[in-house]
Amino acid sequence: MLADPAYAHELAMAGNWRASIAVPILRDGRSVGAISVGKAEAGPFTERQMQLLTTFADQAVIAIENVRLFDEIQEKGRQLAEASQHKSQFLANMSHELRTPLNAILGYTELIIDGIYGETPEKAQTVLKRVESNGKHLLGLINDVLDLSKIEAGQLKLSLADYSIKDVVHNVVSAVEPLATKKQLHFKVEVRPDMPTAHGDEQKLTQVLLNLAGNAIKFTDSGEVAIKVTAANGSYTVAIQDTGPGISAADQEKLFQQFQQADNSITKAKGGTGLGLAISKKIIELHGGSISVQSSVGHGSTFAFTLPITVERQAVPS
Repeated sequence: MLADPAYAHELAMAGNWRASIAVPILRDGRSVGAISVGKAEAGPFTERQMQLLTTFADQAVIAIENVRLFDEIQEKGRQLAEASQHKSQFLANMSHELRTPLNAILGYTELIIDGIYGETPEKAQTVLKRVESNGKHLLGLINDVLDLSKIEAGQLKLSLADYSIKDVVHNVVSAVEPLATKKQLHFKVEVRPDMPTAHGDEQKLTQVLLNLAGNAIKFTDSGEVAIKVTAANGSYTVAIQDTGPGISAADQEKLFQQFQQADNSITKAKGGTGLGLAISKKIIELHGGSISVQSSVGHGSTFAFTLPITVERQAVPS
């Protein structure tokens, strides 16, 4: 190096180098850096030393690329999370704006049916009842989207207070039993009278049980639907059993995902948004519990959720 005018004499003396070798760090044929080593003795480097340095350079570009990809993935993840947050906020706001005028439409329709504005012809009554029925169905869909978007945006808060699991079951039975009777299904309820007082969000848990029991009745054309409640080890387990068509293993994997339904002709004929189970899962998780399904085609289904009897604080859903 001292004899080569291409190198600065001061630099060579400062590092006490008499010989130097540099290997480029290449990515896609382009240099992104270099590895350089030197030694105090003049003379060439050995073939083994050059191969070792080349190996280091090859490994270095892999490490640099991995870091770059990791940083890029993290940035993409942050952008996706932000976009999802904006989407959830937008859906929450839009659902609210849609629900307000729809409630007004339903209210006026009910008043007209009740004759508040004068007697309504029978044909008009039939049409108005269809408007009311479809309006309530649409309101249910909007409420589902609102609930889910609130959960995703972190805006859904549990109202924790003491409640009775027996009252929750009784309220749900009162709401869905006429549907079971209409389909001539046997509706069975098993809940012990000495169940302990619980602490959680009674309204949200009623919503979950109402969804699961309603689904069981909707998809069961003969046989029975049963609600069974047990308490053990500081937790409630609520199971909803039916003698419906059952669910395949492949469909069970996507049941609790948003906008997903079992992919068969029976499910498609019955309708629905595919949001009820996703919302139910998140509500149960907010209580620190879990929800599951056991089913096989032709042998009915059992949906069950387990949650602490006493919920001290709201958990973070998965």
